[in-house]
Parts: sequence; C-alpha cells; structure tokens
Amino acid sequence: MKTSKKSMIILFSILAVIGITIGGCSMHQYQKKQEMIAIATSDEAKKVYEEYLNKEDPYAFTEKGFVHSYQVKQDSLSYNPMGGLMVSLIINDDEEMLVDYNLIEGSDGDYTSAFYGSTPKFWQTRDKYYKKEEK
Repeated sequence: MKTSKKSMIILFSILAVIGITIGGCSMHQYQKKQEMIAIATSDEAKKVYEEYLNKEDPYAFTEKGFVHSYQVKQDSLSYNPMGGLMVSLIINDDEEMLVDYNLIEGSDGDYTSAFYGSTPKFWQTRDKYYKKEEK
C-alpha cells in the first residue's frame, strides 16, 4: 500500500510540473501575441501603413479613393527571424485585398517597413479604379 501511495504522489508531482510548464508556455505565447498586437496597432505603425496606402492611392480614405479603411489581421502577426514584425492589413473589409508590411523599429522609436507586398486583388482594384478615372 505504501508503494502505491508513493507512486501516486510521484505521478501527481510529475503531472503538476507538466501542467505548470504548459501553462507557463501558454502565458508566454499570450503575452508575446499581446505585444505584437500593441505594436501593430500603435500610432507609429499606423503612420507607416497610411503613408504607403496614400502613395498607392492618392485619394485614400476619401470618397474619391479606392482605399476607404483598413484593419490589422491579428491572426497573421508574427516575428520575422531576420528582424521586424510581419503585419497584414485587410483593406476595405475584404479578406482578399491585403497589404503586407515588415515593421522594423528604428533607434528613434519610429517604425519603417523593410518591404511592402499586396495581393493581386489590391493591384487589380487600383488599376481598374484609376483606368476608369482616366477615361
């Protein structure tokens, strides 16, 4: 009976250590995700997004432009192993119209993007919109 009791105590101790380890890892991942969301939705990051969107659509965020709104696609956030935060924006609530950024923090605390990428639908919409306006 004593051996069985010792075995149960050891088993519960091992399970407790495993549970604490898994819980700690989950909490760490949650904190990292919250940190990424805070960076991606910061005012400094919004400046980078809007600068690029205004470059591609001079009338962005007005009735004349084709870009009316954007939101950070939170489930796409990840750190780039080479540095920076990978961010995708959903344009005009259209999941097929995305713009990608690699946000890098400068020494002054401002952000820049190492690259910009867009889905074909973004370019097609832009081209179609401005071709209509040229006629």
